[in-house]
Amino acid sequence: MRNLVLRNLTPAAMLTLCLSSSALADGLSAEEQLQGSAHFHSVGFQPTGHLTWLEDSSVPQFQSLPQLDQSILGEPARSIDSSPDRRSGADYGGRSPFTSRLWWIPQQKIRNQPDYLAMNSEEFEVAFPLQIAPNGIWLGLGSIQRLGINTSATLPDSGLSVPDELWDIDVGAMHIRSFENGWRAGGMFRVGSPSDRPFSDLRDLTVTLLGFLTVPSGEHDAWNFSLFYSPTGQIIFPIPGVAYIWRPTPQFQANLGIPFSLDYRPTESLTITASYQPLNNVQVLVRQSLGEAWSIYGAYRTVSETFLPADRLKDRERTYLFDQRLSLGIERQFGRGWSVDLSAAYVFDRQMFQAEKFSGSRRDELEIDPGVAGMLQLVWRR
Repeated sequence: MRNLVLRNLTPAAMLTLCLSSSALADGLSAEEQLQGSAHFHSVGFQPTGHLTWLEDSSVPQFQSLPQLDQSILGEPARSIDSSPDRRSGADYGGRSPFTSRLWWIPQQKIRNQPDYLAMNSEEFEVAFPLQIAPNGIWLGLGSIQRLGINTSATLPDSGLSVPDELWDIDVGAMHIRSFENGWRAGGMFRVGSPSDRPFSDLRDLTVTLLGFLTVPSGEHDAWNFSLFYSPTGQIIFPIPGVAYIWRPTPQFQANLGIPFSLDYRPTESLTITASYQPLNNVQVLVRQSLGEAWSIYGAYRTVSETFLPADRLKDRERTYLFDQRLSLGIERQFGRGWSVDLSAAYVFDRQMFQAEKFSGSRRDELEIDPGVAGMLQLVWRR
């Protein structure tokens, strides 16, 4: 789901994407990068810049806008396990043009009501090149999520039943361009309908926009400037971002500003990643490699999701789902780019409420007891 806590926000929420301002590696054309990541990764220690406005959705994994030879959807966190162009500000692991994900939370008691609530979800994400040029690329994006809610509870203020299903369907495109002076710029737009009856009315449509510029600074660092807007984020007006990309060593990189992120690799097999986006979107991931095929990880993150019910009384009213999660997981790499990820999480501070904005006055608020969650993810990396 999109955790726009930070997509933000990846498991009951908008499909959570993480976008980082990306561009061509120095000395390589777009075609060359698309032909081989081995050549691309040999670029090694280079200046980088990083944006993480859009989060993903996959359980304790960070998703990043890849280099031009990689997909921007469904990329499990690799922190800096590989050696991409550091001025792009993140490690992208492999290329994943397809991701499918299942997650479920067994029923738990609703506080101050005699009822219980359970959730489950199916998600699919795709990304594909639309046009490739020597100095840039156009990417097509698409995602669909179905969130099932099993409860007989009613909303305490309106007396309405909790929806049985919520959908989040969107399509979009992103463009990334490299300039001769070393600057990189790009933009993204997505059109979707996060609702119980998607696309049933114009007021149920959303448009998400992102623009970014990366300016080199010194040999290894860069400045990132961005403007992000999402009508289903925790902040529902355009948010400017300024961050300094500091990379003193190949093992450490930090985005100092808004949004904030940190990537640290103390050993060859251990990576630590953290990020923060306003208002309260936090993710921390620790991953330990167990060889070429296996890895394990632990994570903490907040999950925020937003939907626009078709029968809402006010156009500006939204349904918010929020929780915090502590996760443990294991990932297995298979041949031909396929991998499977299985994780379990302790989910707490679970809330569902109606409001015109995340920090505004709430009504129809439900608080759900803590519980466990499970996630199964299948990824194909080209």
